[in-house]
Amino acid sequence: MTSTVTASAEKSAPPPPAPSTSSSLSAEATVVAYFDAINAQEYREAWELGGKNLAGDYEAFVDGLVGTERDTVRILGVEGDTVRAELEALQTDGSLKVFEGAYTVRSGVITAADVREVTDPEDAATPSDEPGATPSYENCEAAKDATVTPLFPGDPGYGDHLDADGDGMACEPDPR
Repeated sequence: MTSTVTASAEKSAPPPPAPSTSSSLSAEATVVAYFDAINAQEYREAWELGGKNLAGDYEAFVDGLVGTERDTVRILGVEGDTVRAELEALQTDGSLKVFEGAYTVRSGVITAADVREVTDPEDAATPSDEPGATPSYENCEAAKDATVTPLFPGDPGYGDHLDADGDGMACEPDPR
């Protein structure tokens, strides 16, 4: 699934809170709705869909979109509440930035993201790079470099040796 979104550099006073919905979106639908809201310049809606968990405050969130003309998100895979995605951010100067990573979604809200810029798009890993191959990670640093963290039992690449505290979440983000 590909969704094209547009983000504008224009800033305005925060709009009123978006109306809440009675039912939660699926993890994939939440990520797509988040970028659709950004493309429609509905920043308050994007904030409520998870931007509030990814930026220090609303103004910093909107400021982070400055210089971006359009985002195209491609869902690479969904495992439970983790959505792996690739994002192409067309900048207002015509350049393209590529990001890859994972979004964690709970109850229709993005609660965390581990997304990094891909410096060489040719190096971006996709599930089709090695058909049938199951990834294996020696340590959490390797899993984080592959932008697949956090990992849960049943996830490709999950191993008990990666779950230091034995809580069922391996390579979890540093709480600091």
